[in-house]
Amino acid sequence: MNFKKLGKIAVAITLASSLVACGAKKGVAANVGGVDIPMEAYYKSYAARVNQLTSMYGEEILKNKEDGQKSTDELLREQAITDLTTTEALKQDAEKSKITVSDDEVNEKINEIETQLGGKEAFDTFLKQNGLPRDYVAENMKNQMLVGKWTQEKTKELTPSDDEVKKYYEDNKDKYFKAKASHILVNDLKEANVLRKQILKGEDFAKVAKENSKDTGSAKNGGSLGEFTSGQMVKEFDEEIAKMKARDISEPIKTQFGYHIIKLDEKTPLEFDAVKDQVKATLQQEKFKEYVDKVKKDAKIKVYVNTKKEVELPDEFKNFGKIEKEENSKANSAENTKTNADNKTTGKENAKAENKTVEKENAKVENKTK
Repeated sequence: MNFKKLGKIAVAITLASSLVACGAKKGVAANVGGVDIPMEAYYKSYAARVNQLTSMYGEEILKNKEDGQKSTDELLREQAITDLTTTEALKQDAEKSKITVSDDEVNEKINEIETQLGGKEAFDTFLKQNGLPRDYVAENMKNQMLVGKWTQEKTKELTPSDDEVKKYYEDNKDKYFKAKASHILVNDLKEANVLRKQILKGEDFAKVAKENSKDTGSAKNGGSLGEFTSGQMVKEFDEEIAKMKARDISEPIKTQFGYHIIKLDEKTPLEFDAVKDQVKATLQQEKFKEYVDKVKKDAKIKVYVNTKKEVELPDEFKNFGKIEKEENSKANSAENTKTNADNKTTGKENAKAENKTVEKENAKVENKTK
């Protein structure tokens, strides 16, 4: 497992909207800057998420809980309304800034996707297989393109000056370093605490790593991650290294990969010239996030749906965004094969090839259409 981030660091935007407890308003899921978001939009947003997830992993996935916190279903309910309210708030700010996306631009983008899939008929088949109407996809495409344009414009406007970049570096020097460290990765916090106690009592870190770490790539080297610089590791890992001193053993820290025990071998600060671009990108990201937060606050978002309560979808939305079962296409292929007894082998090979093609086509455009 490789924990170093390869390539350029992408500017991540966390668009989370506070769920304001408000009195229910019939037929309306939320209000953003005076604009009502209808329940129909919420049902579609939620149903598409639920149906696509359960189509792949089954109904039980909705009951899963992260560390005993919110269930997957509750998180999907929150995501559904948050995406709708945040998008509406950003659209309104884009309108104030005279940023627009024309229908022609949307059609051009859809035409590109159709070409990738092999034409309009192939695209329509893809949409049918994924339970998504063309007008819904076009509307979402337009919103994505508008927010994308808005993001580009606002990011340019919020570019920090050289003086701001230099000051940010001086105020956050500890965040920019070159280090050598080792780690032990486990799935369970209790196990991490037990292993850490063993190490603090004198057990060799490298030996414990080889015998217990789930990161097989580094475990064989005693948990060694070699030399790396700030920004190459996941955020939580970087933040812990920034606080540590040479020969420190960290408390277990949680990342998307599990729980880590870190041993810092050495750390040296990076000079400003070496990290100037990284500092500039970080500051620009922070300024942009602050602006997004202000836009959402000024929009006075009011949410009327209760995301802690299970959603009872009306019948017309129950199959919205539902992926067709692969067994259906296999059954059709099998039926065709039966009618061609003399070509059984060829029929099976064709069916496999067709299924692989559909899977590849789905992968190409999945993120673009949802």
